[in-house]
Amino acid sequence: MNNLKTTSSLSEPVVNSLNSFTSAFTNPFGTGAFVGRTDSLYYNLRYNLVSNDRNLLSQMYVEHGIVQTLVDQPVDDAFSTGFEIVTDQLEPAELDKLEMYIERNNVIGALRDALKWARLYGGGGILIITGQNPQTEFKIESIKEGGKLAFRGLDMWEMVGSGAVGNPSMNAVADPYDQQGDFYNYYGTIVNKTRVYKIKGKEAPAFIRQRLRGWGMSELERLVRSINQYMKNQNVLFELIDEAKVDVFKIKGFNTAMLSANGTAQVVQRVQQANQVKNYINAITMDADDDYDQKKMSFTGLGEVMSEIRMQVASDLKMPMSKLFGIPSTGFSSGEDDLQNYNSMVEGEIRAKSKFQVIDLLAICCQHLFGFVPDDLSISWNPLKQLNAVEEEEVKNSKFNRNMSSYQSGAIDRTEWAENVNHDHLLATEVDTKREALEPLTGQFTVGTPTQ
Repeated sequence: MNNLKTTSSLSEPVVNSLNSFTSAFTNPFGTGAFVGRTDSLYYNLRYNLVSNDRNLLSQMYVEHGIVQTLVDQPVDDAFSTGFEIVTDQLEPAELDKLEMYIERNNVIGALRDALKWARLYGGGGILIITGQNPQTEFKIESIKEGGKLAFRGLDMWEMVGSGAVGNPSMNAVADPYDQQGDFYNYYGTIVNKTRVYKIKGKEAPAFIRQRLRGWGMSELERLVRSINQYMKNQNVLFELIDEAKVDVFKIKGFNTAMLSANGTAQVVQRVQQANQVKNYINAITMDADDDYDQKKMSFTGLGEVMSEIRMQVASDLKMPMSKLFGIPSTGFSSGEDDLQNYNSMVEGEIRAKSKFQVIDLLAICCQHLFGFVPDDLSISWNPLKQLNAVEEEEVKNSKFNRNMSSYQSGAIDRTEWAENVNHDHLLATEVDTKREALEPLTGQFTVGTPTQ
């Protein structure tokens, strides 16, 4: 009869003939699963998820600058250059009013906060405050023109829900793993879930998803190994700084003196006096039979190790070293390729996912300001890459020459030419598109090539 107990779960210890070698594979923050030494050859993984530890993530965000950077930087960069509101149903004055409203009332700021908490905790949301009963279903038509409206960014732990875990179904419309129910408890106030714009973090595989209760994963989940190495190296350097230089006193009769309390006190007093004198006049007076030496520790190789660890952290996050650690590119690389890859990550992971979230917030603001929502409301992100002065002038010259060529060939008329010039700010002053009495543009303008 075999009395050995086996299990396929990593959350329970595996008892076998090698159970004396059982070891714990934990994340750097103290949680993990016990697995046998043999199983560790195949399973060197954590079972407990960092995403489910609110206290841990909050404390790390507050204490470690690298965590703040990896959470905040991509979101801030995604919105740094802004966007243009696209619609034909609003007049220019109304567009200016809408832009002023979202800026003054921090509408996009609330979205940015929610996106940051979604990256840190795996979930966030935007609470829509309208002055109505929070337990009622939210309908955009219920917002009155000029009525009360505010937005507040929340993290997933502020939206305490109720409900049971469902079973995956082909016919399920909602997330079968969502345990939030139909209402959230927001610091004692019951809020209908339709009044919270839910934002999820990175989607987890189906095997993991149930443990996340309908939310996504924290960005730190994929960094456990690399950030563990980073922090461990930082701690080693912190400890070695105090040990970098050690004074060694060789005192005659030291062992004999340490046998009595009086002798020990005399030795301590002797060393303290020597250190005090050395601190003031950089000299030590000793007995001829005593000796003094100073040991210095070498830090050779630690810089290379730290560099490799930083590269691993940056690789896991798909962020360049210049963004994450402020380290410029070295060698023959100008850093353009790194920034291009980073911008692609921001476009795909932040901008693409938040585009319709921005549009939904703009729709609510339009209903609040004008009493209706434009059917063609959309946005166009401004480029992430910022041009320097020379590159910007080259682009303007190219646009101006192309515009002039189109006018001289008859493809556009003078009014369209003027509108294009004003739209792209190609001249220092705006061209009056209504002055039809002006002489038409003639050949005195020469179509050239952009300045090189």
